[in-house]
Amino acid sequence: MTSRISEKKASQRPANFTRRTVDLAGKLRREGRWHLLVLYHLVRLSDFGREGIERSGSYRFADHLYQNEASGRGKLGRWLDRRLLDLPSAKAMRRRYQKAKDEIIRLLHSRSGPLKILAIPCGIPRDLSEVAATFPEAARGIHYTGMDLDPEVLTAAEQHLEDVSLGSTEFIEGNALIATSYPKERFDLIISTGLGEFLDDPDLDRFYWNVFDALEEGGIFFTSATAFEHRSDFLMKAFEMEAHYRNKEQIEAILRTLPWKQIDLEIDESGLQTFVRAIK
Repeated sequence: MTSRISEKKASQRPANFTRRTVDLAGKLRREGRWHLLVLYHLVRLSDFGREGIERSGSYRFADHLYQNEASGRGKLGRWLDRRLLDLPSAKAMRRRYQKAKDEIIRLLHSRSGPLKILAIPCGIPRDLSEVAATFPEAARGIHYTGMDLDPEVLTAAEQHLEDVSLGSTEFIEGNALIATSYPKERFDLIISTGLGEFLDDPDLDRFYWNVFDALEEGGIFFTSATAFEHRSDFLMKAFEMEAHYRNKEQIEAILRTLPWKQIDLEIDESGLQTFVRAIK
């Protein structure tokens, strides 16, 4: 395994850290928003809820969602965690990781030679380790690069893949919005889920151009977009998690500004996720 620091290290906080208030409970108390203060303390009993509140939906939040195993403080915390993991929005988000895994499997079985994958942000690559566990021989042809702005994430990702047999792995600290952060090599598949929701339209367009340039000719970009859902949006706004929601038409309009050869869009059965497969 190798690591490389990007040419231009990003200095700002991770793009998905949206909290503005250090003492959120104190702010709710000062504003007399007692119902939200009670909700704040209740939700923090859930590991899923606490991670979302404290770190604005970090990689641990996403991994907890994908593992789908309820945990929390005491029986009430675990019960609440299960309720949050079973929200329609949470189930829809979980399917984006499953869809990414399906795309890796499809490419492994439809092509010969090595498969070069870039995940950005990489989070904990549970999709990749599950593919390797199911198809160990084919997985040895995967050359994986994980890129993230947060070095803590890169360490966790590297540890997760420590005992997974792949062709090669590399971990890069870099900013998805800075073109010089990307490796010089080109990739067959780039996966990005959970970042676009924290980018406004101009930044998302910039990110998509960086991805386009980092793909091989004929390479595939797998990503997703989240549509508005009132219950999850209420919780997110209450605790200063700001998201950019986009439906199928809105995400397609941004994608169409790039010269993709083909764009395939699939709406999740809940209507809350649009899965994107764009071919360069």
